[in-house]
Amino acid sequence: MRRCFRSIVGAMVAVYAGAGPAAPLEQAIKASYVTKFAPFVEWPAVAFAGPGSPFLICLSGRDSFGPVIDDLARGQRVRGRPVQVRRVADAASAGDCQILVIGAGTDGALVEGAGKSMLTISDKSAGVDGGMIRFVRQGGRIRFEIDNGAARAAHLTISSKLLELAVTVNP
Repeated sequence: MRRCFRSIVGAMVAVYAGAGPAAPLEQAIKASYVTKFAPFVEWPAVAFAGPGSPFLICLSGRDSFGPVIDDLARGQRVRGRPVQVRRVADAASAGDCQILVIGAGTDGALVEGAGKSMLTISDKSAGVDGGMIRFVRQGGRIRFEIDNGAARAAHLTISSKLLELAVTVNP
């Protein structure tokens, strides 16, 4: 499974590696990770507005992904639900999101007021701490840490396969 996950990320990075200054390699890697985390996380049924609701990846604060994340998510499905990317500025618009990417400049009230069963992702290397999954730079590579206790408190179950790939896991 580890090889499969890395192959998928590698393929997505290859697509965007030559995309120019609008999509630097580091941001393409992070965007790829964000779109590939979902199959490794279980959300409770109450995390969705209804059975036909899309799977929402929401971006708050400064959007460092630009169109790259939109392109990666296009046509994707998570457990039969179409994936949509949404930019949000307040808790009301983030309430239906399954994943919230916390960008620089995000209002703390947005994160605290957002939905309870929401996977939060931040970028520690960009000065944004917090989140259940945090991107970190280690040995020149983009890796991630997982706060599994925070995920469980939000009624999310992160697969052991994803936990194995993290550089650190807080129980």
